Amino acid sequence: MKNKALNINKSTVIKLIIAILFILIVPQFTNDYSLQVLNVSLIMAILSFGLSIMLGMGGMLTFAGASFMGLGAYIVANLTTGRLGYIVNTSESLMIAILVCMIMAFLSGLVLLRLSGTFFTFSTIALVQVTWSIYMNYKPFSGGPDGISRIPALEIFGFQPEGYRQWFYLLCVIVFICIVIVERIRSTKLGRSLAAVRDNEIAAQCLGVNIYRTKVIAFTIAGMLSALAGGLYAMHGGFISADNFTFDMSTTYIIIVMLGGVNDTFGVLVGSILVNMLPEWLRPLARYIRLMYGIGVILLMVFMPMGLAGLAKQTLARFTGKKKERGNG
Repeated sequence: MKNKALNINKSTVIKLIIAILFILIVPQFTNDYSLQVLNVSLIMAILSFGLSIMLGMGGMLTFAGASFMGLGAYIVANLTTGRLGYIVNTSESLMIAILVCMIMAFLSGLVLLRLSGTFFTFSTIALVQVTWSIYMNYKPFSGGPDGISRIPALEIFGFQPEGYRQWFYLLCVIVFICIVIVERIRSTKLGRSLAAVRDNEIAAQCLGVNIYRTKVIAFTIAGMLSALAGGLYAMHGGFISADNFTFDMSTTYIIIVMLGGVNDTFGVLVGSILVNMLPEWLRPLARYIRLMYGIGVILLMVFMPMGLAGLAKQTLARFTGKKKERGNG
């Protein structure tokens, strides 16, 4: 138990050091455009945390994140721009968006989670297609193909970020809070119930786990995180359109979680940054980026099924094991 706790502490310390260095160093050597992409990576990581809860903790593959992200973004856009005839301040709009998406995720979860396995997954694909069609065509709510512009930046506790650098620091704080919440969920009864459902639903039911309720709660939390990401995305860029909430974007979130590690919150953050920054680093090969993603996912599943986080844990375990062997020798 001591060795396990020691490894966990070492891992946590390493992650904190990496995060601190990242926050201190990266903005100093990054231009505005790259910082904008990096900020979007942080926002997408928030949605991906919800997918990690569903897929990593509960073993349920869902594509619905883009649907609730879009709903949260459009609610914030409508409330803050006065399109409904009145204006609500940005922080209140964000809270309203999260609340509405929580209710919608709960209600849709009650229906969709009557299905299981691939049937549930395909139903979430259908949900994404339906919501995208609404976002693209229902102009009173979404502005149609033209989208919604002039969305004001988030103001929280009297602070309103000016420029991408201030947005970066604000998003780092929000992402850190989300990581703490997700890690807390992982260690609670809900997290243990989700793990039991993922491993064996029959055994979980025998242990007294309410499988249906557990799944619905997880789906609702994922919807709330998606709404938070959507609201932040709208206020960060100042513009949204239906093209931001497509099925293609849903598959990108799946790739993020698989690359980082389905059951590692910090790994998901790293995966989001890599997936978003790679097209910028490999701009000359932009036309082949989807091909590279596809090949990368295949190689990932063959050689690193637990993602970068799993590879890091294996490397750390081997390193500490070798040190122990040398110490014993």
